[in-house]
Amino acid sequence: MHILILPVGFFLWYLAYEAKPIINDEITLHLEEEKRNKRNKLLNIINGII
Repeated sequence: MHILILPVGFFLWYLAYEAKPIINDEITLHLEEEKRNKRNKLLNIINGII
């Protein structure tokens, strides 16, 4: 019985993860742009050092 709990749990987690809604609004786009800018700044710093 305990052997089945873990696979069933992972399967339910997968279904819940796939079912989450994708929200495309201005706030999400703004946050993605901020993340992209921060990533580019860090890459520029790393490439400047190397």
